[in-house]
Amino acid sequence: MRIRKFRKEDAKEVSNIIRRCLREVVSKDYPKKAIVGLCDFFTPALLIKNSKNRHLFVAVEKDKIIGTASLKDNTALTVFVNPDIHGKGVGSKLMDKVEGLAEKNGYKIIKLPSGLSSVEFYKKRGYKKVKVIHSKDHGDTVEMKKNLK
Repeated sequence: MRIRKFRKEDAKEVSNIIRRCLREVVSKDYPKKAIVGLCDFFTPALLIKNSKNRHLFVAVEKDKIIGTASLKDNTALTVFVNPDIHGKGVGSKLMDKVEGLAEKNGYKIIKLPSGLSSVEFYKKRGYKKVKVIHSKDHGDTVEMKKNLK
């Protein structure tokens, strides 16, 4: 497996992975309305647009995209891995990439908004809860942060 920069021709495949994660994993913790809204939001066009104002990466194995993560300033965003291979180290490799880049860019802290299903993954990586943001329509988002070396 390797991590590389996102290319615009990756957009449809990345969008599909994100939507699968939302439907198959994240949906256990959030209202259906929120999941439908997020699936509508994470279009290939949005990913191409986001790639212009943040560092967007993909994890690739045998020419197939298996995960994605991005970094904007010192905030990790849009971290998703193909649900078929959760727990195999793909998310950790993606986080190593964005954390390393944040550190290289001079940041002492990295932040991220986490869905409920990902909090334990981030805790194992040294992240601490900062606060929980409650939304009646969209469910809870956990703001987390980690000190970089």
